[in-house]
Amino acid sequence: MSFKQIFIKNKSYLSYQNNSMSVKNDSIKTLVSLDDIDIVIVENQQTTITSALLSNMAKANISVVFVDDKFTPSAICMGLYKNSRTTKIQKAQVCIKKPRLNRLWKDIVYAKILNQGDVLNSIKEDDYLYYLLKKINSGDKNNVEAVGAGYYFKEMFGKDFYRNNIEDNRNIALNYGYSIIRSSIARHIIAYGLNPSFGMWHSSELNAFNLADDLIEPFRPVVDKYVLNNISKNNPVSSKNKQDLVGLLYIKVKTSKNQITSVNEAIKNIVSSYQSFCLNKRENIELFTLIIE
Repeated sequence: MSFKQIFIKNKSYLSYQNNSMSVKNDSIKTLVSLDDIDIVIVENQQTTITSALLSNMAKANISVVFVDDKFTPSAICMGLYKNSRTTKIQKAQVCIKKPRLNRLWKDIVYAKILNQGDVLNSIKEDDYLYYLLKKINSGDKNNVEAVGAGYYFKEMFGKDFYRNNIEDNRNIALNYGYSIIRSSIARHIIAYGLNPSFGMWHSSELNAFNLADDLIEPFRPVVDKYVLNNISKNNPVSSKNKQDLVGLLYIKVKTSKNQITSVNEAIKNIVSSYQSFCLNKRENIELFTLIIE
């Protein structure tokens, strides 16, 4: 089944009606079944949305992403814990010994840098990131992840590129794409009964989604590759670009068993396997590699 990604670009009134989202703007009314929706992105800040619709979308496991005046995702609405084993899972999650978490973080950093290396090699021959893979140790105590990121972005986007430059439209697109994937990860974390604030490496007391920020790392190169090929520094990010960035959830990647799946399915796999890791049913998580064309 093909699920819809709904973009609300014009001032609208969104409400709940017969297991559907009603979208009213001007004199037009559209109904979309909740069973067909994956994610709703509200880009117009004058849009009104009813609590009944938000509640029913939460029950249907639909993410609602709100965009700020700079067209950057700023908030996510999703359901609270629905997993029947939430208490058991979260007790196990907080009791994981640090050495196990360190080994898992090593695997995540390895997967991220490997995917970064594959993206970089899609534009030029460069083995430095592959060389860094040998230097990753338990818990990434040498901070190889940061070393790799610093090198990677300069080689990908040019020596004048800085991730904190909000005037660079490539950063706007990167942040938008990362936020969409992060929201999908967060939704699955909730669905699998995990506590999103308890991360492996990220541990900020001000961050309710530390775990999502851990698990997103191998997925970032998916967004990077799109931005490299489609966004320039000075041209504004278009509506089509934003639709394409949401569509990255459905592109194909390769599992550790060499099977083809989608990014969205890979997100589900990484979260479900982390749940099993917390419950001591396995010692690793399901990671993936990119398909470079």
